[in-house]
Amino acid sequence: MRILRMASQALQAMNDNKVRSFLMMLGVIIGVATLTIISSSVMGARSQVMSRVERFGLDQFMVMAGAGRKPGVPQPTPTTLKVEDTNAILSEVSNVKDVTPQINRRDIPVKYQNKNSYAVMVATNPNWSEIWNTQAENGRFFNDTEVSRLSRVAVIGQTLVNDLFEGEDPVGKQISVANNPFEILGVLEKKGASPTGLDLDSRIIIPLTTGMKRVFNQDYITNIKIVVNDTSRMNDTVNDVKMLLRERHNLAPGVEDDFTIVTPTLVMALASKVSSTFNIFLILISLVSLVVGAVVIANIMFISVNERRAEIGIRRAVGATKKDILSQFLIESVTVSALGGITGGILGLVALKLLSTFTKMQSGAILIPIILAVICAVIVGLLAGIQPARKAANLDPIEALK
Repeated sequence: MRILRMASQALQAMNDNKVRSFLMMLGVIIGVATLTIISSSVMGARSQVMSRVERFGLDQFMVMAGAGRKPGVPQPTPTTLKVEDTNAILSEVSNVKDVTPQINRRDIPVKYQNKNSYAVMVATNPNWSEIWNTQAENGRFFNDTEVSRLSRVAVIGQTLVNDLFEGEDPVGKQISVANNPFEILGVLEKKGASPTGLDLDSRIIIPLTTGMKRVFNQDYITNIKIVVNDTSRMNDTVNDVKMLLRERHNLAPGVEDDFTIVTPTLVMALASKVSSTFNIFLILISLVSLVVGAVVIANIMFISVNERRAEIGIRRAVGATKKDILSQFLIESVTVSALGGITGGILGLVALKLLSTFTKMQSGAILIPIILAVICAVIVGLLAGIQPARKAANLDPIEALK
């Protein structure tokens, strides 16, 4: 009952000085709101990356033409990866289940009647649909016969449908792709964005032979997607593919690979590393905000002690002990911090909802960090209030009443 009475007195004192109480809470509110927004955004982004990696295929990896790229350093288009490499991987590496070669090109102009757009063109084989787990939800995918005939046929994504046809069924229509006529066979199911932010629904898929002979006029490919039988042997399979390609490309010992292998494990590790880096920044930002809040609380509490000297003197004169005064001021400090923490958490969740609505940013409200932030806010309030509370408790009643 005594604690409840002192808590009631503390709340009454806060109510009598609303502006002062709000200023004390402000630093804590900012710190907890910041923690809520950043932690939820980071976890949401990490979850999004992981889900996209899983869609890439945990039993698959990619061989990309060219060695590791260095930012800002221009490099010639790699031409060493061939269709024959794809066939050799499938026939000579025991754990390989399936492969599909690709030629990728961005910003390819696409036109239908008087409407224009730009696409990511992928020239590949019919098994691309199965390996990438992307089906034609309207119409069909091209087949081996159309590949052998170098047919000008294509399957397009939803973004191109929206840009060029505006609700009209595109199947059977003819479009111009890089000044080449193509018949649309089907429309791909919606896929969203890739882990690198590429719009997967802006793709146009054409037969590999058509791309090599009739569009790009080249005998090399961009990458090879590889599916394995046994995921536990992924690392061994990657090494086998690496050794095979080095042998086929006549690379001497010590010479850098002229290709790059990307595995799901590598992408997940990168995402985890980025997430850890953001978490460090998150902790630092939140700590700075809470420390600022603690300094503000301590300073305003000191001011409050000086303003309430008469109140303290009267309470001591009617029988309140030093412990009672100490407890009252500590409860005020902790209550201010707790209310600031709860308010900051609520404001953070509201801000997160607004960000998700207007920026389409994926996020997830993570309860544990918010609870920990409120607990930290209470601890900050307790530590910030100790010295002002001790000063109030140690005031001489006679001097305080003068």
